[in-house]
Amino acid sequence: MFTPTRAWAAALAVLVTFALAPVTLFAHGKSAKGGDFNRLVVNEPAPGFTLTDQRGRRATLADFRGRVVVMTFLYTQCTDVCPLLLTVMKGVEDQLADAERAHVRFVGITVDPARDTPERLAIYARERGLDPARWSVLTGNLKEAARVAEDYGIVVRPAPRGDFVHNSVYIVIDRDGMNRVEFHGTGTPVKQITRSVRAILKERPR
Repeated sequence: MFTPTRAWAAALAVLVTFALAPVTLFAHGKSAKGGDFNRLVVNEPAPGFTLTDQRGRRATLADFRGRVVVMTFLYTQCTDVCPLLLTVMKGVEDQLADAERAHVRFVGITVDPARDTPERLAIYARERGLDPARWSVLTGNLKEAARVAEDYGIVVRPAPRGDFVHNSVYIVIDRDGMNRVEFHGTGTPVKQITRSVRAILKERPR
């Protein structure tokens, strides 16, 4: 059976190659709007991290245990891919019922920690209507941010005018801290992520 790496899926999104551990399932799809996306079932412990949220508080992955985490990587100065990522994340939030949202945490981790201070992230979150009761937008020092990006297979490359190129991914982590499934590509439909979140919410935490 062919078991591609997460790196291969990310390479399809940003045309770069990097090596990661194999995953158990890979599926290619096309959204109703014609955008491509790749779904990977991972089923391995999600790498831990300690960062700082938009309120200046330290935040760890362990803090979110007991909730399903929907996570992506972005930065506040991004004007192309990141708004699409955020739109999909908010779409998932909107699709969930209030009772479901109470058990879900939405997390955005910056790939531009030098500029994305907690103060800037607070403005970014407020302007985009990200409720701090459900959303954590995280930053750290350069070393911390680089390690988290590497741990999750995020490739970040400098671009002109202070921009960055990075792969587009939505990561769904279960209530026990397991990375269950990843969706690669901005063409990922909201309903695909929502379906995965709902399926995990129905499971009993270990």
